Order: sequence, then structure tokens, then C-alpha cells
Amino acid sequence: MAKKPKFTAAQIKEQAKKIQQAIERHKRENEGEHFTSLTTDEIEKKLKRVNSPMIISQGWNSTSPGGVVNYNLGVYNPDPTQAIWLFAHVWVGSGNVVPTVDAFLLNVDARFPRLTQPTFSGLTLASGASATLSFALAVPSAVQRSNYIGNSSLMHFNWHDVGQYLDRGVFVFAVT
Repeated sequence: MAKKPKFTAAQIKEQAKKIQQAIERHKRENEGEHFTSLTTDEIEKKLKRVNSPMIISQGWNSTSPGGVVNYNLGVYNPDPTQAIWLFAHVWVGSGNVVPTVDAFLLNVDARFPRLTQPTFSGLTLASGASATLSFALAVPSAVQRSNYIGNSSLMHFNWHDVGQYLDRGVFVFAVT
């Protein structure tokens, strides 16, 4: 039996317009050196999949050893209902290319901290709403000057059962 699409073609077009508006707002608010966001094609692909809310944008800076990478993660809820108990987790490691979620989440460069936002009880997003989660990733002073791979994972927690992995992002920052 074929799986029913989550959104109709008309709903995808309407949501894509709202997401592009949210991305433009995130882009204006970005104070970092770098910014990435979804293209129209990527928005449509994400809306056709099962998991949402979703990551729609990222902004960050490069730094020096002992400095801080300020990373901003844009999240959007295309669902017709409010999303609750959302958290994002950020770490450094080469996991983004790993297709399985469990291995992706375990691919960690232990020299860097692992960060989670927001505080208890998580992010609540109304239908059609977006938000930005901000992280300050401390860079150890003893790391080599190089590029490092940052990862983000968007998750829906369930306080008394298994939560749900929703989406992932990747960003490359320089330590110069």
C-alpha cells in the first residue's frame, strides 16, 4: 500500500512561500560570516518527507583557538498543529555524511563541547511559525588551525517514551 503524501501540491507551494519568508528574516538577523538556507527544491523535498518540524537555515562565524563559534539554527513548523518539546543538539564531528541516525549522533570530536538548546521544556512552535536557536560553541585553545565540521540535530522529545529524530544540519567553521 502506497504511503499517503503528508502535504498536497497546493499545501507545499503555500508552505514553501512561508518558509522562504522565514529564511529571509533569518538571513537579515544573521550576524555571522556564513549563512546557509534551503533552496525551493530542498523545501519541497523536505515537505514531502515524514518528519517535521525542520531545519531551514544556519548562520555562524569562524574563530581562533580558544574563541567561540556563534551558531544560529533556524527551525520551521509546517504542520497544521503546534509542535512542542523540540530540542536541537550541536557538536563537532564528521557525522553528517553518515546515513544512519545512531552512527551520525555518535560521530563526535570529544575535544569540543556538546550543546543542547533550549532550556526545559523545549521549543514550542505554532503551526507555520519559525524560531532561531542560538549556540555559543567554545573552541579549545589547543586545537589545530583548520576547518572543523559542526553538526546539528533537531529532535522531538517524549518525556516518558522514545523521542523522535527530525532533521540534521552541517556547518564548516574555520579556526585560524
